[in-house]
Amino acid sequence: MSHEKYFEILQNELNLIVRRESAMNKKNAFDLPTRVFHWVFAILFVAAFTIANTIDDDSKWYTLHSLSGIMMVFLIFLRGIWGFVGSKYARFSSFKLNPSDLIKYLKSIFSSKTKRDLGHNPASSYAAILMFIFTIGLGATGILMSKGINKHFFEEVHELCANGFIFTVIAHIVGVVFHQVKHKDGLAFAMTSGKKEEVDGQQEIASNHPFIAIVFIGLFTSFGIYLNNNFERDTQKLNLFGSSIELGEDEHSQSGRHSSRKRDHDDDHDDD
Repeated sequence: MSHEKYFEILQNELNLIVRRESAMNKKNAFDLPTRVFHWVFAILFVAAFTIANTIDDDSKWYTLHSLSGIMMVFLIFLRGIWGFVGSKYARFSSFKLNPSDLIKYLKSIFSSKTKRDLGHNPASSYAAILMFIFTIGLGATGILMSKGINKHFFEEVHELCANGFIFTVIAHIVGVVFHQVKHKDGLAFAMTSGKKEEVDGQQEIASNHPFIAIVFIGLFTSFGIYLNNNFERDTQKLNLFGSSIELGEDEHSQSGRHSSRKRDHDDDHDDD
């Protein structure tokens, strides 16, 4: 198949998706604060994951991994509040966390009778809760590690939480793509547009709460400024609400460690 023919088929498929999206009777499902949280949280996760896997932990840039993680925990705090006072499908009470519902949903995805939801389905409900739990675990173990408390043990727990988080993210993405390919109901774009295809018996949300989204962004930005103002780059230490957290190795401790290694090396030669 020629490249021209391939791109023609691809363009036709994209046009078909656009027409199908336009023809759907879309309903508001996810408000603006929820969508802002979703994408900022995703960006921070990608940043933290990339830094952890591409930058040496002795580098001063590695502290951005820790700072990204702390901001993710702060986002969880904000999302937690919105999970109790937010719009219908943002609330935790709308999450479908009954194990039997999850089992039925997983069985049904391979049939033509998968039950659709205007809000979170059982799989995405569990995925969201697991990511919240893993994020809190990563933040807590990261702080304990930085304070030198049972460092080896909490490093293992930290890695376990990270692997669990990554597995959950991959499973969530695969599930969304599978659902979209099967039903073509706009689920893959719901966290962008906030809309999903109408579901019988389920009402859309009344407002997107743009003002709350602005407040959300303002609080998140303010917290980022607070971290920046309380982070000492020379010592790699963060003063977080009165508690000093060492996010990396400061230059003095590194030079001291190198000097100590040099002395040990020289002593070995003297002994020879």
